[in-house]
Amino acid sequence: MHKSGLPWQVVLPALILGFGVVFITYGIARHESLPLLSTYTVCFVAYLMVLYHTRQQSASLVRWLLGFAFLCRLLLLPAIPNLSDDVYRFIWDGRLWNQGINPFAYLPSEIMASGLYQQLSGIDTTLFRMLNSPDYFTIYPPVNQLIFSLATWLFPHSVTGSIIMIRLCILLAEGLNLILLYQLLQQVRWPVRYGLLYAFNPLVILELTGNLHFEALMLTFLLSSLYFFNRGQRFIAALFFALAVCTKLIPLILLPLYFRRLGWRKAFYFYGVVGCTTLLLFLPLLSRELITGMSQSLGLYFQKFEFNASIYYIVREIGFWVKGYNIIGTAGKGLAVFTLLLILWFSVKEKHRQLPAAFLWVLLIYLLLSTTVHPWYIIPLLAFSIFTPYRFTIVWTGLIFFSYLGYTAEGYQEPFLITLLEYGIVLGTLVYELSRDPQRPFWQILGKQGNPKANFISFIP
Repeated sequence: MHKSGLPWQVVLPALILGFGVVFITYGIARHESLPLLSTYTVCFVAYLMVLYHTRQQSASLVRWLLGFAFLCRLLLLPAIPNLSDDVYRFIWDGRLWNQGINPFAYLPSEIMASGLYQQLSGIDTTLFRMLNSPDYFTIYPPVNQLIFSLATWLFPHSVTGSIIMIRLCILLAEGLNLILLYQLLQQVRWPVRYGLLYAFNPLVILELTGNLHFEALMLTFLLSSLYFFNRGQRFIAALFFALAVCTKLIPLILLPLYFRRLGWRKAFYFYGVVGCTTLLLFLPLLSRELITGMSQSLGLYFQKFEFNASIYYIVREIGFWVKGYNIIGTAGKGLAVFTLLLILWFSVKEKHRQLPAAFLWVLLIYLLLSTTVHPWYIIPLLAFSIFTPYRFTIVWTGLIFFSYLGYTAEGYQEPFLITLLEYGIVLGTLVYELSRDPQRPFWQILGKQGNPKANFISFIP
């Protein structure tokens, strides 16, 4: 068939992928490992087939496929998230705000134990039992809290209605992400079909639209910031960067990358706009409770939570061998400090002029040294890798979903062999890709733009 048509080699796997993500979202529970992982594997193979058969296709077909990828997301609109229960904390926070209660001020367990919930509409034992962290303060920044409050204000007594409203915001963000990726690829004069790497990835569809993780909105703001930065509109770029920080705090680790690119005067102007905008957005929430609650939650994140980690698990095993107990309390803080120092070193050393590539490596440093790496954490990594010749991120999106193998009806048990295989294959792929140019210093390899055709997996665009 002519390139501008709809070849069945592309349409068939796209349909299979669409049916697959719908089946997972509506028909499979998180602990049903065999149907969940087998269906995901089918979706991922279909995704690779779409990529393979669009290597030489026209821009018009790519635009059609981007529209179909958004339709796959739209089909999930009325679904209740089945792989994550974070949404119930969203609803909890929103209902508290709408009744004049600061969710940063009280633990959910404190509200229930004190009997305060009896005076609040929609804050009851049913919703409380759905929370996954009732003994931790909320950690969601102001953009999220605004959306939570709006969704629960519109549907004060309906969990489903609130979920649909939150998902509409995620769908809007994802639609913008597909457009922004297309525009950014045109800006840097790379093939627009690279946007399909993100658009059709089943992990992206399931975790962002399906499970309502706000990496979708964070990416919208970061991609918008990159778009305006490339156009020389630094003030607008800084505003969008601040919005990204106020959605997920993680973009803060990307700020050192701007210093060398802008020079100290322009960099401090950029930082000033980001800082002032962030402060203004946090201002409505600003209180002693916000500072105390968020700092406690961040501290607990680095000292209590562990999931699907890599280097941290090695450190932890050494701790068991030397100390005889889990040293996460000290190892988590130590790794966080080491991560910051390594990112600062990288920001000084790397000379690459394309920010998405630098974003990729900074986020990779953070994830490899983190104590917790949920599947949706690596999605920004995939988005930024589109602008580089590296494709280890695609391998990772295929393997990290198998971390769901540890879920049972009773709880979660880490599948360490699966985790070992996951990181072994991903890091092996990364080392292979980096070793293809052994003459370059390590930091120059990390910042290299490279040849977009020189990928590890040759049939992936």
